[in-house]
Amino acid sequence: KKLQGIRQLGGFLRVSQRMVILWQPEYFTRLWCVYELAAFHYINLDVKGTVDIVPLKLPVLTLSLFCYHFLASAVFAILGPTLILSEMHASWIREDIPEMWILPWRFCTYFGFFFFGVHLIPGFVLWKFCQWHMDDRRMLLQQLRGFRMDMAECEVESDRAFIEGKLKTWFGGV
Repeated sequence: KKLQGIRQLGGFLRVSQRMVILWQPEYFTRLWCVYELAAFHYINLDVKGTVDIVPLKLPVLTLSLFCYHFLASAVFAILGPTLILSEMHASWIREDIPEMWILPWRFCTYFGFFFFGVHLIPGFVLWKFCQWHMDDRRMLLQQLRGFRMDMAECEVESDRAFIEGKLKTWFGGV
């Protein structure tokens, strides 16, 4: 049954013009994953088949950006009118702040509210996530540059022999 599935992989890849790898740090440590990539490359040698490597954390980053902007917009829409643009705040400014300082006061208040309250604190979390994502991208490049077939994991040793035999047939060596 396993061999039948392996044989069908070639037929599936033959009609594919694009391969999307949902990459995580363990991807290039598994021999069968590397075999799939090698099979796609071999089958699409004469065609411009493309391989897209998408880190699995990328959708999380996209969702985080969406949530971040949604939260910032909600804070702006809800807290702006109730705090900074409220009648109480406006009357306090008219009564207690000299007229020449009203414009600088409003600028500093709006800047402080939007920068520190809406962008800086959530932005720090987003920045840490981006660092985490970039560390993974560096790891991906290291894995691609330093890949060694003998270091890839394989549950069944006969599978390793099969894969190495196929790669030797396709590419002339491992």
